[in-house]
This record gives sequence, structure tokens and C-alpha cells, in this order.
Amino acid sequence: MENTNEDIGQVSKYNDAGLSISRLNDSWILCKQYIRRGNFRMWKIELDNIWLELVTDVIRSNNKEKLFKRNNLLMENIAKSKNRNGLFFNLMARHCFLREVQDIAGKAGVYIDEDDEAFD
Repeated sequence: MENTNEDIGQVSKYNDAGLSISRLNDSWILCKQYIRRGNFRMWKIELDNIWLELVTDVIRSNNKEKLFKRNNLLMENIAKSKNRNGLFFNLMARHCFLREVQDIAGKAGVYIDEDDEAFD
């Protein structure tokens, strides 16, 4: 099939949304496995992967400076952890932060009131 001038540069704005959500889901599953195994190094690496998946959404957000600052602070806290217990709690804080970022990006659950007619 031959491209016409109308076809060039036409890309769906939703072409990657489902794949992004799928990649995030896979990463969250890996995080849970690493937590259960006590593999904090791999948990940290997977949280970095999640950040990379969400960073374009952060860049487009109204709170990008705040979100970048928060992420950098959490990463510093992880690097400064003095023992496994401290590392665990610092990783957990970043884990929770990234879940919030995912919500802000609209790549997580959708919340509605139970009173809404669309609620099943």
C-alpha cells in the first residue's frame, strides 16, 4: 500500500499508552518479587526503570519541578542509607512516590464515586 501525503506524519496519540501501562505493570510485579527476596539492589534498579517510563509524563506535568526535586531527594536518601533497614524504608518511600506519579500520569487506576451512575 502506497503512502499518500495525508498519511505522512500521522501517528495516533494513543499508540504507546497501552504498552506503557503494560511495561509499568511488569516492572511493579518485578519490584514485588525483589522485595520478597530481599534483593534491594534489583528493586532499586527496577524503580529507576519505572521512573524512566514515567519521566516523559512528569516533563509534561504542571508539577514537573516539584516531582523532579522529590525524586532526586528520594534517590539521595537511598544512596545515603546506612544499613539494610534504612535502605528498605528509603526504597519504599520512592516506590510509593512512583505509584503517585503513575496516578498523576493517568496510567493507574481510575477513581470515581460509588454514587456515580457509571460505577458497577
